Amino acid sequence: MPIPSLPWLTAAAALAASVAVAPAASVARPSNAIALDNVRIVDVERARSAAPRCVRVEDGRIVRIARPASRSCRRDADTVDMQGRYLMPGLIDMHAHLTLGPLEMRRERGQLTMVADPDDAIAAHNARRLVAFGVTTIRNPGGDLAAAARYREALDAGRLTGPESFDAGPVINNTAIRGLAAGAASADEVRRVVDAQVEAGADWIKLYTGLDREQLRAGIEAAHAHGRPAVAHLEAIAWPDALEMGLDGIVHLMPTSPDLLDPQARRAWQADARAGTFAFFEWWEHFDPDGPGADRLVAAFQRHRPVFDATLVAFHAAFVQDLDNDYKVDARRYAHPALQANWNDWFTFAIGWKPEDFARARAIWPKVQRLAVRLYATDARMTLGTDMSNPWIAPGISLHREMQLLADAGVATPTILRAATVNAARALGAERRLGRVALGHEADLLVLDADPLDDIRNTRAIHAVVLDGRLLDNAALDSLKGE
Repeated sequence: MPIPSLPWLTAAAALAASVAVAPAASVARPSNAIALDNVRIVDVERARSAAPRCVRVEDGRIVRIARPASRSCRRDADTVDMQGRYLMPGLIDMHAHLTLGPLEMRRERGQLTMVADPDDAIAAHNARRLVAFGVTTIRNPGGDLAAAARYREALDAGRLTGPESFDAGPVINNTAIRGLAAGAASADEVRRVVDAQVEAGADWIKLYTGLDREQLRAGIEAAHAHGRPAVAHLEAIAWPDALEMGLDGIVHLMPTSPDLLDPQARRAWQADARAGTFAFFEWWEHFDPDGPGADRLVAAFQRHRPVFDATLVAFHAAFVQDLDNDYKVDARRYAHPALQANWNDWFTFAIGWKPEDFARARAIWPKVQRLAVRLYATDARMTLGTDMSNPWIAPGISLHREMQLLADAGVATPTILRAATVNAARALGAERRLGRVALGHEADLLVLDADPLDDIRNTRAIHAVVLDGRLLDNAALDSLKGE
């Protein structure tokens, strides 16, 4: 989640939470075996949809794919005639802060302190709505590991309906925020934090923009020593330099390093640069998405093939925050009330922006789009993320908005669908069980009323979701949304 730039870290973004015990949504067909008959499988890797088939699910896995009405597919199963609808893998949000609650300023022991304490109720709320919009797996890029463990326990016990989560601990930065960021003042301290997070169960390590080069390298090496991938949110350190250090992944399409600007552009930007999130547009005013700096980024992505999620939706929501917009409508319908209140009261990515700043931000958006198109055309492990639980980013529906923003930029629909499914599964090291409609794979699936390959907006036409082999019909999905 962007806590842009060091000066802004004490007025930045957060979320921290865990999960409350909540009843699982109703299951449309209670049998152990279900047969999805007359369904067209969307092959996201080959960008084609097949003729109708019958897909049999048992014990949470796909065990047979046969011709329609096949006896072997339907035998002793609860059979649902999908009438030619489309079946695709469940969506994967690679940047969803499931367990984080509101960023708050509190006075503790006489000192004003920024905290992002976990909240189980918020996590349960987010989890239900993610599934309702077809998100069956997430990567949680920063938060309380004890909260993440409680979430997994609730899932395993059947007390909660939600996506599988791959978790990082608090982001490792030069400044600590309880529940969100672990502070480290030296390379040795970075190593100690990595050791502690791995011991606590971290699936991967998230490094943050306040670290210097030595600390960043130490974090990457420590993560690799434990067999964990290292992912970073970077600003001052240029992405190509970090990838040369062995960094496995990068988040947020905000590569705001002065080293990516030519000398004249760098001087012009730094002469007038303001601290904080103003770099979200001021840096781009001096950056050419088809110039040498962009070419360097593209070449680095092509060579090192990092895992990457752009989270366009998080920045676009900030750029239009001064207007009535769909993000606010989504938040009112689907975001937890405590988060909504936090965003309304004070916390946004546009703190201190004036009307002319919003206008400047919207003016550079075509540059962001152009760089997105160039990066998503590389052979890097391009995925999708939303920065869910940051300002105005509601759970579930925001991933569909991220897909639409990429399509509006010019990224091809098959590329987007691969990023949302099989690419993400590979990035998580789970490609043998997630990301495809294939024999032996887990039955985390979407049934759509229209072909998503024809129009990315069709991913919103959700007829049903299969989660761990359980079929959730429209009534169940509406219940998960709170509708």
